[in-house]
Amino acid sequence: MKRSLALSVVLSLAILAPSAMADDGSSVFLAKCGSCHVKGGQATPVNPADKASVVWGKYFKRGRHPVDFSATVSGDDLAAIVEYLKDHAADSDQPAVAVIPK
Repeated sequence: MKRSLALSVVLSLAILAPSAMADDGSSVFLAKCGSCHVKGGQATPVNPADKASVVWGKYFKRGRHPVDFSATVSGDDLAAIVEYLKDHAADSDQPAVAVIPK
């Protein structure tokens, strides 16, 4: 009984892990935004605590990002990034600074 339960848990984690990683806004933010927004990169350094939550939401909703990244950032990735930025914005309970390594 214990063995079949353990096997079920392992199989469930193996199936769910890829989707959980896709929903991890922190990883997506670093992977998709970090290369340009690193110090000395093509764009100014950016971190979630640079703006308030509502500002992050409006920024992307209104298409304010100066570069069209639709070829490299999927809709799901963008949603995860925006949610991450809002969850760790300046006015959040857990503001995040210095997220993108220098």
